[in-house]
Amino acid sequence: MSGDGVVAHNRRTYIAENVDPTRTHLNTEYCYTPIEDAYHQLFDEAQAEYNAKQKRKDRRIENYYEKICKSDQEKPFYEVIFQVGNKDDMAADGENAELAKTILDKFYHSFLERNPQLHVYSAHLHMDEATPHLHIDFIPFTTGSKRGLSTRVSLKQALADQGITGEGRSLTERDLWVQKEKEFLATIMLEHGIEWEQKGEHKEHLSVLEFKREKRKEELAELEQTIERVQQQQVSIKAVEQIEAKPLPLTSKVAVEREDYQMLVTAAQKYVVQEKQESKLKKLLREAKKTITDLKAKIESLVVELATTKDELAQYKSVRGQLRTADLEQENDRLRKRLHTYDDVISRNNLWSYFSKHKEKVIQKRDTR
Repeated sequence: MSGDGVVAHNRRTYIAENVDPTRTHLNTEYCYTPIEDAYHQLFDEAQAEYNAKQKRKDRRIENYYEKICKSDQEKPFYEVIFQVGNKDDMAADGENAELAKTILDKFYHSFLERNPQLHVYSAHLHMDEATPHLHIDFIPFTTGSKRGLSTRVSLKQALADQGITGEGRSLTERDLWVQKEKEFLATIMLEHGIEWEQKGEHKEHLSVLEFKREKRKEELAELEQTIERVQQQQVSIKAVEQIEAKPLPLTSKVAVEREDYQMLVTAAQKYVVQEKQESKLKKLLREAKKTITDLKAKIESLVVELATTKDELAQYKSVRGQLRTADLEQENDRLRKRLHTYDDVISRNNLWSYFSKHKEKVIQKRDTR
């Protein structure tokens, strides 16, 4: 956490809704220094040394606290909150409130001893909320730095100076440190007859850190066993080359040791298996190449066929365009008129009797036309 509001809340400069003012007097303020003053105490000497070495004014640091506040690499301070139990079993107004206070008080003083690279400038024990809890605000710092200020802000390096190094993003220095602090708190709890119920753990009486390391050890052991099995299956070329055949007297045959003979048999068996596998793979490769060749030929054939089809279509379009559709329509009109003329002549001269057999068909065809 960061921001002035955190410290203001911790010091009860303002009273939040979840605070019972009638119990605020039970709180404990272990220490408090304005953060700007804490920065002056920690870094002024290193800042002066750094600035003295700078020949360019624009490289000098006028206010280290403001520089860190604007930094994307580090935070100006960190806050951790420790609590024992919850409002149901360790309520601040319940019978176990003093017990929780005693445990947290002892933990705070041991915290200072364990973390010399974490400068605590504000620490408060609250007894006026639902559950007793401890706020510790600190500035992590490292000394003897060759980059920038000799004494500078760095959580990663501060924890490293205390012997805590991470194991990658899955388990950072901060994760390890928090876990260790929880374990220290659990130790103090146990001294007062309270056992840490590690909710979500897959193994009883095993911390999160130990569980992760145990899993990694198991995975490593499985990997080593796998490698060993693979190595045992491999043919030892050197061992085969070192086998010495001893000539038998009075015969052209030679003899080898039983162990060497067994090794040769094993090597021969493995060679046969490898040859079979290689032959099978070569066959599959040949089939794959043949399939590819056939597909290429089919594609080439389809390309030629497509080109031919396109040519035929172009020719069809050309022929259709050349058709004299207008002349055909005129011819049809001329024939229809001539037919009507014939019909009129037949009708005027009462000649349909001679065409009675064909009249119906003629009229039907004419109507259709």
